[in-house]
Amino acid sequence: MGGRIVTTKIILGPPGTGKTEYLLRKVEKKLEEGVKPNRIGYFAYTVKAANEARTRAINKFTNLDKKDFIYFRTLHSLAFKQLGLSKDDVLKDNHYRELSELLGIKLSNTNRKMDNNGFQMQDDIFAKVIDMARVRNITLKQQYQEMPHMQGGWMKIKYISDGITEYKRTRKLYDFTDMIIEFSKSTREDIIPRLDVLIIDEAQDLLPIQWEMVKKIMDKAGEVYIAGDDDQSIFKWAGANPSDLINLQGERYILDESHRVPLEVHKIATNLINKVENRIPKVWSPKKSNIAVSRGSVKHHVNRGSVYQQIQKDKGEWLVLTRDNYTLEQIADEMKTKGFYFSMHGQPSVSKKRLTAIMAWTNVAKNKKAITYDEVKTMYHYMTVRRGVEYGHKGLSNADPEAHFTYEELCVYHGLLVPAHRIWHHALDRMPAHEVTYIVSLLRRQEKLNQEPRINLSTIHGAKGGEADNVALLSDLPRKADEAYYKDPDNERRVFYVGITRAKKNLHLVRSDTDREFAEMFHE
Repeated sequence: MGGRIVTTKIILGPPGTGKTEYLLRKVEKKLEEGVKPNRIGYFAYTVKAANEARTRAINKFTNLDKKDFIYFRTLHSLAFKQLGLSKDDVLKDNHYRELSELLGIKLSNTNRKMDNNGFQMQDDIFAKVIDMARVRNITLKQQYQEMPHMQGGWMKIKYISDGITEYKRTRKLYDFTDMIIEFSKSTREDIIPRLDVLIIDEAQDLLPIQWEMVKKIMDKAGEVYIAGDDDQSIFKWAGANPSDLINLQGERYILDESHRVPLEVHKIATNLINKVENRIPKVWSPKKSNIAVSRGSVKHHVNRGSVYQQIQKDKGEWLVLTRDNYTLEQIADEMKTKGFYFSMHGQPSVSKKRLTAIMAWTNVAKNKKAITYDEVKTMYHYMTVRRGVEYGHKGLSNADPEAHFTYEELCVYHGLLVPAHRIWHHALDRMPAHEVTYIVSLLRRQEKLNQEPRINLSTIHGAKGGEADNVALLSDLPRKADEAYYKDPDNERRVFYVGITRAKKNLHLVRSDTDREFAEMFHE
């Protein structure tokens, strides 16, 4: 690492042991001791986590505000700030479209989506290989050779990579990975912030190039706190490696009491994670309480139908987890067929737009209430545009966007043609038939569609950091994960360990309907 010696404190937090809470208390203690907020660096995996840490400090120290905490950020945000970049310096969608044309290669998706950490999620396989090599800090050839299923050949990959590099160089543009690399390689004295206290949260998820950046900051920091859990390192596919945290030198402190995981869930979780060979051993206890709920429960289900019955019976909160998105979509389709109201990827199974249209029609036609311009537009979206006298509308012309509209006003002045006695799924005739059937079934069951669903669907990776009273964990493995298991079983063990430990009360393990499942969860 070079430079002066820095004593690094490594905070290892098993699931539910309050790792982030520990770090936030550390921030408060340092502020109480007189450390200036602009001398504290709190770098979190997501923008949300960094903002929450800053908000908590501001709420307690009311004499401080947002501008005082300039180093409560993600690492990519820090690089952007310290390098003095602006939005005009960053690659945008139009640049990728132009690049695709210049290369003469139509990439499958040039619209690159930014994840919470600032790195770009690549849908295009060629761009994925190129980015993976860069974030792992290895050569493009090495990355290519590690992907036996890669289609297209080495020369094509090299051609695209060289084209991207030259395009950015001539136009002096950066992508988010460039920012991290440029920060780490810079010799400018003003680039690296001088901090009295450096805090890194969720360190097990750091990519190799981010570790290089962190080490640069550590060289100029006073106290250093690195928090994470190698057992919860599940983003190997994105370039993260648990060994980076395992091999980190410093004073280790293990948070040893979970405030989430009950006894029975703790047993199966520890049994699974103890099979991992390359890890930091940890002794931690389950949630303490004398009441029965603290023991929790682990139930095994032979198929999905069994767990659906359980979800129907138990009206509490549920988190349904799968290993991959394909299985998750299957679960979503099955739940719609069975009439469950749920959320997936943070979105309710009945879109807000459809619900707004239904409520708008109900209010304006049945309840004789005036509705807003936006509500009218949304309602009209699901109505056929016609010139007849029975259905649909003729368009919303000469309407005041700030006004409210009654049914009569819409009919006389704004093209509404649907009689008021029509029920919503007849009035909204452009709403897909299968969605109408689904929504009607929910309404008959008196589901509160204006509230957050009690059932959430997610992949295990998407639910990291989440929790629920009841967790249903499906053991289905996609083919690639099944193949990867035999090469690196520890990775799948970590993934399912994270899934298991989302349960606050009851864990439901569901056997696969296929010939591929993670069987280690079902036996000692």
